[in-house]
Amino acid sequence: MNKLLILLALFFWQMPVSAQHDTLRQLSLTEFYGMVRNHHPIAKQAKLILERGEVVVSQARGAFDPKLVSEYQTKQFQGKDYYDVWDSYVKVPTALNVDLKAGYERNSGQFLNPEHTVPSDGLYYAGVSVPLGQGLIHNSRNINLKKGMAEQQNLTSQANAVYNNLLLDANYVYWNWFEAYQKMKVAEESLDLISERYDGIRESVINGDKAAIDSVESLIQVQTWRNELNKSRLNYQNAALQMENFVWDSTRIFASHPDTVWQKQEVLVVDEYVNFAISNHPDLNAMQADLLTLELDRKLAAENIKPVLNLNYNFLMASGNSSDESMAGLSNNYKGGFEFSFPLLIRKERAKLKQAKIKLEEGGLKLTSKSRMVTNKVFQSYGKIIVLLEMLEEQRRIVENYQKLLEGERTKFQNGESSVFLVNSRENKKIAAEMKLVNLEAEYGRAIGMVNWSSGYFASQLENMQAQ
Repeated sequence: MNKLLILLALFFWQMPVSAQHDTLRQLSLTEFYGMVRNHHPIAKQAKLILERGEVVVSQARGAFDPKLVSEYQTKQFQGKDYYDVWDSYVKVPTALNVDLKAGYERNSGQFLNPEHTVPSDGLYYAGVSVPLGQGLIHNSRNINLKKGMAEQQNLTSQANAVYNNLLLDANYVYWNWFEAYQKMKVAEESLDLISERYDGIRESVINGDKAAIDSVESLIQVQTWRNELNKSRLNYQNAALQMENFVWDSTRIFASHPDTVWQKQEVLVVDEYVNFAISNHPDLNAMQADLLTLELDRKLAAENIKPVLNLNYNFLMASGNSSDESMAGLSNNYKGGFEFSFPLLIRKERAKLKQAKIKLEEGGLKLTSKSRMVTNKVFQSYGKIIVLLEMLEEQRRIVENYQKLLEGERTKFQNGESSVFLVNSRENKKIAAEMKLVNLEAEYGRAIGMVNWSSGYFASQLENMQAQ
């Protein structure tokens, strides 16, 4: 089986590019992006990072979940029933940091603590705990929920950064593949023409119309471009193997080929890329999420400078009382109190607040610096696109002029006014110009990928895919 695969590989290697092209399917850049988005493990990793963000917020919301509590304590010693204390209640935290509580208490025993004495049928109670000082405006539950949302934003930015980098790499390998394929085609077509001319010269030498040295020089040209063709095939094979790293579905890169005709890709104006980057670049969004977390830490630190003043009130109702009796005793049957504390020097709290302000200022400076770097990177990438477009137009004219020179040299050679050396020289320069044109076309495609990456535009495609 292995020998058969090797033979097939060798046969494929020796097939002309034109014969291969007839049996291969075209794989466009857009289609390739779709494969990477849908099947690449790193793309799936980015989706998992998004799911982690949702879990973080769900965990923070858990602080507001109602809680059912039941506590039971008993003591038996030397045949005496000291006490049985049973308290069951439901506690409901709220977004206003007001805790609602309702429960049932039933206690008995010979040595029961007087404060635990309740009617024989038990005691119902319902109450509320309200902070009037520290925690009234900002509290740890609300702050932690908002920090969870900020962390979700941070994780979303991390996922977008992973996706942004993945598509940049995919863009790079696709245009390398395109460049290797197009150069292989140029080498194949050039070798066909050179071989055809060599056959004509060799026939003329046999007939005595040309000098033998002309066939030798023409043969060297054939041999040279056979080596170049083999080299271009090796480069194409290596580029295809790089493409295989990004294809995780049933598509086989060796059974495909890139776009055969280069087309100019549509781009936005530079201001649109810059504005998009400022609003959507993953690195900037991650830093903004960090700043939001620091701002929340500052608010909580400022809140902790206030004194603690918590009021609580519980309405009590015996198990057998009617609703009228309960309402009548509303003002008499209750349990309440307050808690107050305040550090006299508040050095610890003031230090935490100052530290939070310093960190917030540091984060703002980092964001400003990073924004400048991202903006300049967009301008740099976009400037390269403009220059490459001008170079492409100029290089096409260069190829056309080299083609005219080659055709003129061939006509002179047929009329006996030139030599094989001059024809080969013109031909080599024309082929080199074609290779340079292919290189610029691929470089333009890579430059488009770079401006999409530097502006964070690639990352937006992950959010679009999530919305589908």
